[in-house]
Amino acid sequence: MSLLVVDPGFFTTVQDLGRPGARAYGVPLGGAFDRESLTLANALAGDEPGPAALEMTLRGGAFEALDDLGVALAGAAMDAAIVGPDGSRRSIPIPSSARLRQGERIELGRAQDGARTYLATPGGFQTAPWLGSRSRERPIRRGDVLPAGPSRLEFRRPAKPASIELPAPFRILPGPDWGLLDDPEALIAARFRVGSRSDRMGMRLDGGPITIAPTPERLSAPVTPGAIQMAGGRPIVLGVACGTMGGYPHVAQVASADLDRLGRLRPGDPLSFEPVSLAEARRLDREAREALRGRSLRLIAAARDGRC
Repeated sequence: MSLLVVDPGFFTTVQDLGRPGARAYGVPLGGAFDRESLTLANALAGDEPGPAALEMTLRGGAFEALDDLGVALAGAAMDAAIVGPDGSRRSIPIPSSARLRQGERIELGRAQDGARTYLATPGGFQTAPWLGSRSRERPIRRGDVLPAGPSRLEFRRPAKPASIELPAPFRILPGPDWGLLDDPEALIAARFRVGSRSDRMGMRLDGGPITIAPTPERLSAPVTPGAIQMAGGRPIVLGVACGTMGGYPHVAQVASADLDRLGRLRPGDPLSFEPVSLAEARRLDREAREALRGRSLRLIAAARDGRC
């Protein structure tokens, strides 16, 4: 079973949950930028969160089934349709799952909300693994063939699509260099927009500037996705493909419960911050994990026993 890349879209990559065990060797975490949406796409395909899927950024693409193949979609809304060899079209919503017959294509347009949509298949795409993950930062290309396992998915749509809720403030914790901010309240009060020079490594924010105390020559220090660094008076929020070390002042950290929302931001989107305590951040993380786990288990059960 396999899927032929007819149109790779704007920036489409193969992603799973990344390489959390390789950071000690200087290898970025990587993986899906919006793990909640990846988890839901895999659940619609009847799988746990781990299998590799396509992460489509801002625009989808076109993919032809070289064999009968089940697919599932979750994440940002896009116009999606299954196109037959005779040119017939049938629209499918996001999120949902569907079955592609041999020779049919799935075509996806521009993201209408959010930034990333995930296309999963039962068992995941079987591209070559590296360091325990199939995630890659190299976009797929026209003519690539993505191997997959056999599947028998039919059309299903979950009852309640996930909410994007982008305008809500991002909850943050003080970082190790919080004390370098001349006025921490200025960071909280500021209203930023995601700059055009943003990608999976990080998002440069337009707004401010935010002033910090002069810093002498400093050693690089460990950083993780969600770290907020200051460069030239403007914040950079590190993404899932960020390096493991950074030299800019690390003034704050996005709470883990909000990390998936970073992956839904697109250039021009508004962004603001709200401080929370460590105890509150832990509570938010626990509640988010429990809610996602419950929803994904229901979708997995539906995919496996034929219920919607």
